[in-house]
Amino acid sequence: MITLKNVGYGIEGEQILRGISLSFKEGSFTVVLGANGSGKTTLLKHLNALYLPETGAVDVDGLETRKNALKVRENVGYVFQNPEDQLVYSTVEEDVAFGLENKGVPTQKMKTQVANMLGVIGISHLAKRNVNTLSFGQKQLAALAGVLVMEPRYLILDEPTATLDPRNKKIIITLIKRLCKERGIGIILSSNILEDSRLGERAIVLKKGSVIFDGKPSQMSKTVVKKAGLYA
Repeated sequence: MITLKNVGYGIEGEQILRGISLSFKEGSFTVVLGANGSGKTTLLKHLNALYLPETGAVDVDGLETRKNALKVRENVGYVFQNPEDQLVYSTVEEDVAFGLENKGVPTQKMKTQVANMLGVIGISHLAKRNVNTLSFGQKQLAALAGVLVMEPRYLILDEPTATLDPRNKKIIITLIKRLCKERGIGIILSSNILEDSRLGERAIVLKKGSVIFDGKPSQMSKTVVKKAGLYA
C-alpha cells in the first residue's frame, strides 16, 4: 500500500500540496482528477520518490520515501505525459531493456523479458525500430513497456491519453485495465477530463493542492466538478 500522511510541498514559496492524506492499494485503479495547476503531477511524483515531501511522509509497502527512494522507484513505475522524456536508446528493444540492464540482469534473461513484454504490450513488430520514427501513440506504448518490464507493484500514468486520438486512447486504457486485473498492479492515473473518472473504481479530485473529493466516480457531485474546473 502507498500511504501519504499530511503531505505538504511547495516550490519557490508557492504551496503546491496542502496536508494530503491518502492511500492506494495494490491491484486498485484510481483516477486523480484536477485542472492544470491543481497539483496532480506533484502528487504523483511523490508516490515514487521523484519528489520528497517537505512536511508529512510517504510510505510505499513499508518503505519511507525519504530513506528508500531507489527501492521505492523499483516498486512504483512512472509513465510521463510525454514519452519522449523517458525514451533514451535508439531502438525500442534497447530502450525497454534499459532498466533491466542498469539492474544487472543477465543478458539472455534480459532479452527474454524484453521480448515477452513487447508481446504483452503488442509492439513486438516495433522491436528494431528507432524510437524517433514512432508515432506518439507507439512511443507511449514503448515507454509503458520499459516501465512494466521492471515488474512494479504500482503504475503511475501522468495524463497518458491527453494527446492521443480515440483509437490509441482505447488501446492504452484497455491494456492498463487488463494489467491491473491480471497482474494485480495498482494503477494511479491522472487526468483533467471528467469523463476519465469512469476508468477506475475510485476518483480523487484536487483543487489548489487539496483533496476536495475521494470516492466512487458515480458519487461525484456537479458542485465538485464545477469547483475543480474539470473539462466535461
